Amino acid sequence: MLISIESLRADHVGCYGYPKPTTPLIDRLAQEGVRFQNAVSPTSWTLPAHASLFTGLNSYTHGLVANGLRLGDGVVTLAEVLRNAGYQTAGFYGGPYLHPTYGIPQGFETYVSCMTKVSDELSDDAVRAEASVATSPAHADVTGPRTLEKVTQWLDTIDDRPLLLFVHLWDPHYDYIPPERDWRIFDPDYAGALTGASMLTNNAINARMPKRELEHLIALYDGEIRFTDDILSRILAAIDRRRPLDSSLLVVTSDHGEEFFEHGNSGHQKSLYEETIRVPLVFRWPGHVDAGRVVQDQVRLIDVMPTVLALVGVPAPARIEGRALGPLLKGGTLEAAPALCDLSSHHRVFYAVRTNRHMFIATPMRQDSQWRYGCRFYDLERDPGEHASLPLSAAGIQEAYRTLDELCRKSEALKKVLGETVVTHAVSDEQLLKRLKSLGYIGGGH
Repeated sequence: MLISIESLRADHVGCYGYPKPTTPLIDRLAQEGVRFQNAVSPTSWTLPAHASLFTGLNSYTHGLVANGLRLGDGVVTLAEVLRNAGYQTAGFYGGPYLHPTYGIPQGFETYVSCMTKVSDELSDDAVRAEASVATSPAHADVTGPRTLEKVTQWLDTIDDRPLLLFVHLWDPHYDYIPPERDWRIFDPDYAGALTGASMLTNNAINARMPKRELEHLIALYDGEIRFTDDILSRILAAIDRRRPLDSSLLVVTSDHGEEFFEHGNSGHQKSLYEETIRVPLVFRWPGHVDAGRVVQDQVRLIDVMPTVLALVGVPAPARIEGRALGPLLKGGTLEAAPALCDLSSHHRVFYAVRTNRHMFIATPMRQDSQWRYGCRFYDLERDPGEHASLPLSAAGIQEAYRTLDELCRKSEALKKVLGETVVTHAVSDEQLLKRLKSLGYIGGGH
């Protein structure tokens, strides 16, 4: 079972040190399995991050980084590998960038939209094909209860084959509109008027908003996480009644985090700072991985696919960039591996390389008719919040630049070997386009 929780930053999860009770279920799963303290997404938005999760390729490599593209025949997904190995494959998604039009779900024999206001009369095939998959703005969508309903209904159809089940839980994505009972846990005394609705157009939400109002905004986000943690608990309970959880490999992670003006921005898809690329990652499988182990070594979202395949004894594709983390699940060691991150957004491009110790971010800029790089370099041990970029003379910055250059060159070479990693594919679904615009992914900021 692979669980992806949308927009969940690691430092708002209890077992990652957050002092508030956002994630009682995930905390328990971490106690019963292995928690990776430093898991890194290759980018800070949904589409390329999930493509990396399923393909074991960096976003720089697979190239699914913009609207109008879909995965091509040059890449193979986790679902394709396991289906070819005899697995029943099923996925449930709550957000528009997991829509089949982008090619990420190739390999799933069952793939169900859990976005709201999808006609119950439509078959699963029709839901994938028809415009009605996106008839309501996703920001105001509350998809957790529908996901619970759809997964529970589908469980009656599973057969005796081994199973890959993917569940994407959307609700922590803004707008932050959790039930009051959930946000009151984190802000019981709030009596103001701020809401987390209409995030993209709400003028009250800005970098200069009063501290007390920002605290409430974060409490609303925490309420969404708590709400989602409870939904996941109920999904797992429904599964356990049919197939004991202890006999299954369970992976819980996220695609990216969320900003609350730590570096001047809100939301995501605007930077590659820690708050947006560091994600939770927990593996639980009693008897197969250690219980209660915490791994400090940096790992990457691209490592999930080959690790899952290695644990279940299915060969991974030869041409991927991720690696199996098996030794780390048992207390062993692996050679340190840097993480390559990239982001193209708002007419700007960011490249980054992260290690356990440093974060190096390079932004191409045109100056005096020449392209130059604006560079930021952070010591994550001394400055985990990335507040003070070190000078260009700092020890390690030249090595970081060389590592970034080397990783990009390797990705370029792999692209040529893979062939067609993405194809141009205009999104013809007008309702889906409207939903993407409402999210800020098209024709505006996000």
